[in-house]
Amino acid sequence: MDLFSKTSMNFINIKSGSKGNASLIFDEKTLILIDVGVNKKDLVNALKSINKSIDDIDLILLTHSHIDHIKGLRFIDESKIYSIDGVIEEIDEYHKLNLFEEFRFDDFIIIPLKTSHDVDACSGFLFKHKENDGSIVSLGYITDTGYLPFETLPYLRNLEYYYFESNYDIYALITSSRPYDLKERILSYRGHLSNEQAAIYLSYLIGENTISIMLAHLSEECNEPNIAKNTFLAILAQAGLKLSHSINLVLAKQWAMTTLPLTLEQEN
Repeated sequence: MDLFSKTSMNFINIKSGSKGNASLIFDEKTLILIDVGVNKKDLVNALKSINKSIDDIDLILLTHSHIDHIKGLRFIDESKIYSIDGVIEEIDEYHKLNLFEEFRFDDFIIIPLKTSHDVDACSGFLFKHKENDGSIVSLGYITDTGYLPFETLPYLRNLEYYYFESNYDIYALITSSRPYDLKERILSYRGHLSNEQAAIYLSYLIGENTISIMLAHLSEECNEPNIAKNTFLAILAQAGLKLSHSINLVLAKQWAMTTLPLTLEQEN
């Protein structure tokens, strides 16, 4: 795809952070909700912004069972939920997804990716979208993981779009008033990605196809948008990564919607 051409796929993050998480990925035919960790009002308002309602949602994908990702289950149609086994008890064989296996729905191909968090079952997702001209654009959705398993990495190489956890600044976390056991959990391989870890992974993963990155799930207490952004830019510079274009970098908001830019600004 020409980097200056708009894809027919769209992505909106409704909220991102410890208070709640949910995103929409959609085209003219299909509307997918990723996690439902927001209240009904927030979801309805986000859907209204694209002239849709809750009834228009075709699929609901769950990354894992923490309350900030599933607290809205009570007001959605559970027959539309798909996840890997173990995320929720009610999942049946028809709605169960398998890690690294493709699930197709209209013009979307969805591949659950292995992650590592302090729950029995968790995953990220790779979304591939078939464009009207037959080309494929892809978005990697990675949140709530202490590291990226080796087998997941090839699925995330040189994608057009990334939604990627950058949860905490290490110094801010260590010097915070949080209990020691909580700090230990966050820092562990079953916790969250720090700004540094996210930037190191992304410096390895992004490439000439990459258009936009959304840094997500920033800690309200142990991170700041400018710190996350500057850490990312510094580590990319240290890696000596040289692309033929500048990448859009946006930070997901905790209390408001954030739209992922789908094209690069036209260069003169």
